[in-house]
Amino acid sequence: MFASPRRLQALPFVAATLLGAFLVFQVQPVISKTVLPWFGGSPAVWTTCMLFFQLLLFGGYLYAHLLVQHVPRRLQGIVHAGLLIAAVLSLPIQPAESWKPRGEVMPVPYLLMLLTVHVGLPYFVLASTGPLVQAWLARRQRDPGVYRLYAYSNIGSLTALVSYPILVEPLLPVGGQSLLWSLLFCGFALVQGLLALWFAGAAAGVDSAGTQHKPQTTAPAVRPSRYRRVCWLLLPALASVGLLAVTNHLCQDVAVIPFLWVLPLSLYLLSFIICFDRPRWYRPRPWAALLLACVAGLIVLAATPLSHWIVLDAALHVTALMALCMLCHGEVSRLKPSPSRLTQYYLMLSAGGALGGLSVGLLCPLVLTSYAERSICLALAAAVATAICIGYRPRRTRLADYDLRRVRAMRGGLLAMVLIVLYAASDAGPAGVAASSRNFFGVLRVVQMDDCVAMMHGRTMHGLQVSAAPSQPTTYYGRESGIGRVLMACGRSSHDNGEGLRVAGVGLGCGTLASYGRPGDRFDFIEINPDVIRMSKDHFSFLADSQAEINLLLGDGRLLLEEQAEASYDVIALDAFSSDSVPAHLLTREAFALYRSRLGDRGVLVVHVTNRHLNLPPVVHRLAADAGWSSALVSSQGDMDQHTLAAQWMVIAKADHPLWSSPELEPWPTAPAPQRRQGPLWTDDYHDLLSIVRLRSR
Repeated sequence: MFASPRRLQALPFVAATLLGAFLVFQVQPVISKTVLPWFGGSPAVWTTCMLFFQLLLFGGYLYAHLLVQHVPRRLQGIVHAGLLIAAVLSLPIQPAESWKPRGEVMPVPYLLMLLTVHVGLPYFVLASTGPLVQAWLARRQRDPGVYRLYAYSNIGSLTALVSYPILVEPLLPVGGQSLLWSLLFCGFALVQGLLALWFAGAAAGVDSAGTQHKPQTTAPAVRPSRYRRVCWLLLPALASVGLLAVTNHLCQDVAVIPFLWVLPLSLYLLSFIICFDRPRWYRPRPWAALLLACVAGLIVLAATPLSHWIVLDAALHVTALMALCMLCHGEVSRLKPSPSRLTQYYLMLSAGGALGGLSVGLLCPLVLTSYAERSICLALAAAVATAICIGYRPRRTRLADYDLRRVRAMRGGLLAMVLIVLYAASDAGPAGVAASSRNFFGVLRVVQMDDCVAMMHGRTMHGLQVSAAPSQPTTYYGRESGIGRVLMACGRSSHDNGEGLRVAGVGLGCGTLASYGRPGDRFDFIEINPDVIRMSKDHFSFLADSQAEINLLLGDGRLLLEEQAEASYDVIALDAFSSDSVPAHLLTREAFALYRSRLGDRGVLVVHVTNRHLNLPPVVHRLAADAGWSSALVSSQGDMDQHTLAAQWMVIAKADHPLWSSPELEPWPTAPAPQRRQGPLWTDDYHDLLSIVRLRSR
């Protein structure tokens, strides 16, 4: 990176850059794991957190730019050292239980406020590290090689991203993760604080010698052209939109696989590392050609039956994202200015990233009813790749050069390409969409299919109603399923005793469970997504046709059950584990203690554990055993005539509960002994999704 005599001098700067970048990406999963269950486990929590961190990254870069450009050198270190002390005093970062959202709060503003209070100042300091440390080093060693520190910062970020699910999460509880991060931050603050004080002392020493700080021996840096500044802003914005759009598409519409969001973000960071550490690895035309090939492949895939090939769909999107990031970040690396203007350069890059995050995180959910930003991004990416192919003129003396006149002459054709790709790549969703909505929790659709209507969340079905038999329970809730047999058995027993059945359902879907209600019964449905409640009432009749009293409660299942101190249910049905966004706070020792307190003496807990990618039964068995209950896994086969699907439900009750011998449960085996189950024991402070990921999805 630097000439040999300078390497030791640069070592503290490299250490501060690596540790700061590591902490920047380590704090994101740490705080996200704490707040994710508070907002129903929605993937939008991660998107909102990314938006927050992008905005704060821009704020940190702006602070670094203003500090370097407008504060005397002798004061810069003192000011930053004071900010480091304030950030250390704001620790710890873990929010208290009192911050759990209550009632009908707006998730995005509330989450942004929570993050600002708890991680705002430490993250702001960390965000300013890259440009600030590089600016200080550039003042000391006026060497263009300082830009390689940016590659090192992304190496630190990638290390943090990959190490969290593999090392940190399995080994440390949430409180331990927060403590470790705080200790590492204190170490970082010490290293950068010493650098800051050294910089202030060195500047004061130069002042006492009567020497000016600005470099008199070098020619003043040329002011960047408008073209360069526009590229610094818009190219990172396009890469950021691509990252978030592909992440949403993969996690919602392709395959709800745990940690799938790690892959796009890793490629995004890898492109920074390659372009800034090894710029000669960036070759515009091959990457542009690869991107155009992927866009063409996605258009063909969307127009043919091959659209059901999930692996091919995911591979094309991931490859297109890597090619797009290489083009965007390769070009901004090629257009980087002299080190004297690096803070302005990084400020524009961070502004572009924040602009992309704002577009996908806030604007798109307000104006779109689907993930249309994906097709918009593909159209713009195809235009950028074509413009690079048209204008690229390789030179021996430069990495790349462009004939902008040829690009301008083709602007009409590029606009036509954008419109054609936008039309061809647009995703109208499945055929027969009767209604569609998008909010914080994702895209929800009501689909008309021949003689039935279904509720879809991405590729996951959340319920189905048959027009010819509107009261028939379908999908995962048929009469042969675990929940169907339990409701029939408990309902018969309650009505034999002259009492109504009281049921709490955590997760509403289209309201299928209400079809089991009889006169005198009461069903309380707890649903965190308001659009689910609205669509279940507007497009399905399960709730309206039920003979039971129906109560719809909006909010997180665990929080609302905690508020109902006087409740005594006969059955609690947990139905919130159908994707990678498993609200793990519903499957902890503390949660099971809450369920036990809300069940009557003869109460039954039923947990829906049908999942292609997560092996949930061992977790539930272990929790039941820990609570002193007996548990059994009930599997049912699908029946196309009855419109039911294969389902797995865990039934949990006391060992002497009459349910185990009821005729509705025959031919079930006797419930297994609790001590025979050896699954992981999850608590509020420790739960690890990676430990239950299926190596082969079913």
